[in-house]
Amino acid sequence: MLCLAATIGWVLYRAGEDATDVLSRKALTDMLSSIGAATERHMFSAHTTLRAVAPESVISTNNTGRVVLPFTEDLSLLEDRLWVATGLFPEVTRHVYFGAEDGRFIGVNRVRQNEFELRLRKKGDQLRRVYSMAGPNEPIALLRSEKYEAKLRPWYGSAAARGKAIWSPLYTDFTTHELLLTLSKPIYRADQSLIGVVSTDMPLEQLTEFLASLSLGKKGVAFIMERSGALIATSVKEALYRMENNKLVRLKADASSSPLVREAYSAVSRQLQSGTRAAPMLHQFDDNSLGKAQAVSTVLQDSAGLDWVVVVAAPRSDFRGTVTASIYQSLVIGLIAVIVALILGFVILRRALVDIRKLTSAARSIGSGAPFGSLDIDRRDEIGQLAQSFQEMEHNLRTDRLTHVLNRDSLIAQIDFRCRNASDANPLRFALLFIDLDSFKLINDHYGHDKGDLVLMEVAGRLQAAIRKDDSVARFGGDEFVVYLHGVDQEAVVESICAKIRASLEQPILVREGVTDHIGASIGAARYPMDGQDSETLFRVADTRMFSVKKARKAAQSEESDDLTA
Repeated sequence: MLCLAATIGWVLYRAGEDATDVLSRKALTDMLSSIGAATERHMFSAHTTLRAVAPESVISTNNTGRVVLPFTEDLSLLEDRLWVATGLFPEVTRHVYFGAEDGRFIGVNRVRQNEFELRLRKKGDQLRRVYSMAGPNEPIALLRSEKYEAKLRPWYGSAAARGKAIWSPLYTDFTTHELLLTLSKPIYRADQSLIGVVSTDMPLEQLTEFLASLSLGKKGVAFIMERSGALIATSVKEALYRMENNKLVRLKADASSSPLVREAYSAVSRQLQSGTRAAPMLHQFDDNSLGKAQAVSTVLQDSAGLDWVVVVAAPRSDFRGTVTASIYQSLVIGLIAVIVALILGFVILRRALVDIRKLTSAARSIGSGAPFGSLDIDRRDEIGQLAQSFQEMEHNLRTDRLTHVLNRDSLIAQIDFRCRNASDANPLRFALLFIDLDSFKLINDHYGHDKGDLVLMEVAGRLQAAIRKDDSVARFGGDEFVVYLHGVDQEAVVESICAKIRASLEQPILVREGVTDHIGASIGAARYPMDGQDSETLFRVADTRMFSVKKARKAAQSEESDDLTA
């Protein structure tokens, strides 16, 4: 009887520990992926913004090759490019500007949604003038004049010294004194003489706000730092820098007010110094105040010299609560059952083991990306509560919070799982439809983000109504959706389904009471295994074909418009 009781306790304990390990690792890794994706979006938007102002040189190989406008030194013409660049990523890009070697300067700064500053210093001017305006070609009003020399700013000197695009050292903004990081690119004439430097800022408070908005558990933390340990952004509310004798002094992770940040930094720095570059890296350590804890980290780098480390950490107690309670209470029940009757004890043991195995299998499925069905555990005790928690956690990890369809990571994980388990005896055939909403930005800008969210939810509902039970819909981000068609590999069938979906999405959509609009969609398809053997290739093929469709639709609309005008 004692052995049986000990067996129950040991099995429940090991199952709880295994489930805690898998769940904590999966949750931290998913959070790390979200932070990495958000940071990479900032980096991508900065590089794209600079290319819009100063495109790379492209040589046409035939008469249909691309034509790239050369960089212009005329400030009035350059202003148009700055306005275009500012509007590419309005949620991220605030300030785009150009400083010339001869002292000229022009910049467009987004203060609020419809409030901008035009910052201008013409040749021969002693001061830079700052004007307020509502947008391009709108009336301007002089706000202030200030003494400003672009060549003395950190972003100018670092770009001129490197001779190509570079991220500046962190510094404080000239006007707001907030902490900034700037991507700068030097511009040269044909004789290699320097024209000036074009730049765009990455305000770090946006990253800090994003980290603070994440659901990190009761005591979890997330932070981004340089390899030296200097903090870039953190979910902990603390000042990241101070000024001493007009000198910027950065806060380092080992001096953070959060013990968990300090301990996580210590664990991460040891592996970074040892040369380990696996990404993401798992770190286990003991926190003096929180007990055993885990952290995951990854390195973010790009061609302009950015080299950051992203870290997410949480104590194991954040994930162990429900599991531990279930273990203790089930152990007590088991002991009482053993004392009452040996037979009843065997019945309880069998039932507990079956359900615990289901929970352990479910935890492994979440970790591997396998499709996750119903646990079929109909209990009202702690194990039943734990099963319900598993279902809720799986739903939160794998679905988009706005549209309640699958999210990007979940769809990719499921496709990769099916590809790994395919064989000659169990062949896999499917198609992916990459869908981009044609008029969503116009609707979003005209009616507001709340109505835009309602449109996205309506689109997700229409897509789900247009597919079969074995198919899936996922939101890839913004106004992009992907449809997974299981067992579909014939081109004619794919085209038929595309036409059905397109017809559904082109029906009028209610944007507010009594007002409808048309959203439209461009769809690109890729089939497995004909168009690719892995998810990355298939998404790239479908995305490329979608852009071809969108380009053709725009060309057709332009021709129709020209015919109507004629």
